[in-house]
Amino acid sequence: MKNYILYALALIVVFTSCSSSKVYFSPNIRKKVENTGTPLSQLQYYIDRDVEISREILKGETKVTSGVVRFENGKDLNIITLKKNTPGVCTQALADKVYISFEVGEGKYLTFGRTKNGNDYDPYRILANSWIGDFGSINYEGKKYFIHSGTEASILIKTSELNKMEVNKRQMKGRVVGAYQNVSTTDSTHH
Repeated sequence: MKNYILYALALIVVFTSCSSSKVYFSPNIRKKVENTGTPLSQLQYYIDRDVEISREILKGETKVTSGVVRFENGKDLNIITLKKNTPGVCTQALADKVYISFEVGEGKYLTFGRTKNGNDYDPYRILANSWIGDFGSINYEGKKYFIHSGTEASILIKTSELNKMEVNKRQMKGRVVGAYQNVSTTDSTHH
């Protein structure tokens, strides 16, 4: 029995050490990253939950570039899904928001940022141009889409990203009078 317990504990340690933990990307985390001089475009981002966006396909429209087409309530809909933990990259960083792209292509990004009532520790959440009830209107691929699920979606980065950032830090040792002094006497401001 004792061996089974030790074996189970060993498995738990192995599994927890292999998994990389993630932290929500917030204004506070962004400040830490920027203080190291690391560009936000060099971080790997992840979506924290499933997101689904859709738009109505207009009559005469011949091309759907991504997603699936579904006929619902008498309308043809173009639906694009984004699954939890899908990796993304930052294509542009603005003052209080970032554009995160989860697929290659012109205009294929979602906007995440600080919400109106958010503080420095609240995660960057998905932003919409406008909200109608629980539906957010966004631009994707140059077209108007609506967010149906995932309206509270946020982005994460691996905690290892924070740990591997180098911060050059040192402490000044101080000086004492009489030790090597290099005083310039040609300073024209002190005549």
